[in-house]
This record gives sequence, C-alpha cells and structure tokens, in this order.
Amino acid sequence: MREYRYSLEKYVSRKSRYFCPECDKRTFTRYIDNETNQHLAEYVGKCNREEKCGYHFTPKMYFERTGTKPDNNSNYCKPRKPVKIEKPSTIDPKYLQATLKHYDNNNFAVGLYNYFPKEQVNFVLQKYFVGTAKNRKTIFWQVNRSGEVRTGKIMLYNIASVKRSSNISWVHNKFKNFNLVQLYFGGHLLTDTKTPVAIAEGEKNAILGALYYHQYNWLAVGSQSMLNVKKLNALYQYDVTLFPDKGKAFVKWSDVANKACFEVKVNDTLENTSLADGDDIADLIIEIKTQEKRNSPSGILERMKCMNPNLTALIEMFDLKPC
Repeated sequence: MREYRYSLEKYVSRKSRYFCPECDKRTFTRYIDNETNQHLAEYVGKCNREEKCGYHFTPKMYFERTGTKPDNNSNYCKPRKPVKIEKPSTIDPKYLQATLKHYDNNNFAVGLYNYFPKEQVNFVLQKYFVGTAKNRKTIFWQVNRSGEVRTGKIMLYNIASVKRSSNISWVHNKFKNFNLVQLYFGGHLLTDTKTPVAIAEGEKNAILGALYYHQYNWLAVGSQSMLNVKKLNALYQYDVTLFPDKGKAFVKWSDVANKACFEVKVNDTLENTSLADGDDIADLIIEIKTQEKRNSPSGILERMKCMNPNLTALIEMFDLKPC
C-alpha cells in the first residue's frame, strides 16, 4: 500500500474541524504531515462544503507559494475521488407567481405601509419576488437571471416592529431529493450591469433599501457569514457597494471587500450613527422615516392632541385640516 507524506486530518471530534478561510463555516479539514504529525499552515486544507464553497488549498500549492520544498520526495496527498456535480434543483415558477398578491394579509407588507405609500411597497415587493404565504407570512424567493426559482425563505413578521417573529422555513423542504444551490436574493435583477448593486445581509434590509435608496439593485446574502470572496467575485462586472450591519459585520465585510478581484465599496453610514452594534440599514431607514412622520404636520398635530384632549373636539367641530 502506498504511503503519503501529507493527508487530510482524520475526523476525531469537532475539534478536528476548523473554520474555513473562505466561507467561515466550521467545515474545514487541515492537511497534516504524517511524519511529524503537525499541521501545515492554517489555510492549507479543504472545505467539506464542496458545492457551496469548494475551497481547497493543497500542500503542493503551499510549497509553491512559500518557495519551500518538502524534505523528501513523498507524495503530497491522497488522491481525491472525482466529485459528481449535480444540477441545482428548481421550483415551478407558477408557485412563485401565485404568491405575489394578497399583501394586505402579509404582516411584512402591512408593517411597511406605516412608512411608505402602499402602492410603492407593493411595487417593490413584486419587483423583488416577495410573496405572501399562509398565516400572514412572507416568502422571499431566490430567482436567477434566467428565471429559475431555486427556493423561497418563509418568515413571519411583527407588524408594529417589522421584525421577524418566527423561525425560518424553506419552500424547497416540501420537495423530495431537492438539490439546493442558493443564490443572492434579488439576483434576478442583475440583467443590467449599468445599475449599481448594493448588498445587505438580510432580505428585509434589501427591501427597505430598495424603498429608500432606489438608485441601486439590492441583493441580500442571508447572513453575515454567507458573504465570501468567491461569491463577491462573481459580480466583478458590476459597481458594488456593501451595506453591512454595524460593528463586527462592518470589519468582516471590509476584509472580504479588500480580497475581491475588483474594487468593492463598503458603506460606513451605520458606523457614524448612534445605532447599536448589530443594527442594520433597515433599522436606520425606519428611524429616519419615523422622525419624518413625527415632524410632519399630521405628526405634530397628533402629539398636540395627546397633550390637550380638548383639541380633538375643537378640530372635529370646525372640521379643521393640517396644512
């Protein structure tokens, strides 16, 4: 049996798996020197998420990069079995189309009506393929530029706070043997390279961004850790600006942007506000719209009514209207 000087570390426990340099998931196996029982550099290894990440930095690549050589002529690593790449599964678009209505029964939509005109909200929701599910829930569909529907992310929102109030579920879980390959939410809009692209973490951020900063095509990656260099480099033809959450996410996404193969801007607006760490662009927009509403003639009048209940009777008596 042929022996190899370097091989992927065998699984012993969770401690033998590390955070991947590419996708930041704890699915990374490092290469080990079988003679010294020592690891090579921390970035030398393979991510087990072959389809969703695919990071693989071999010992051979390591020695080529560092300009060093192993101290004997042993083989670098065990040969890999060929990986069969399966085509991503898709969902019939008719299921998506059937949900793009009934926004009065959608808590997320109704919550947005408190800050933006109903017609504008409904237009943006349909543009971004946001649907209505049972029990007043919201579906954020993931669709590519060719119109293929990959999945839908289902959540329930609180109308008053416009924050998620339930666990996440997925449309693709209703189908057997489904090969899920996720996309950017909003990816179907990437047909025009002239329109600047904004990337946020959550789908709610993308929708609020589209309502307030409508000069961009907004995308969402789903979570802080799901933005990586590989996914970002796929947008090299576009003018891209990242809108990370405040705090740690800003630092992490700035690092990802610096490693991209093209210039990527990182918006620091949130970093210069009094919002708490972890707050996002949706929190900022809602705060701005709340202040605008509070300082409007109708908002001032409502505060005056609270201070003097007799004012309501006077307004009704003379049928007064705010200017």
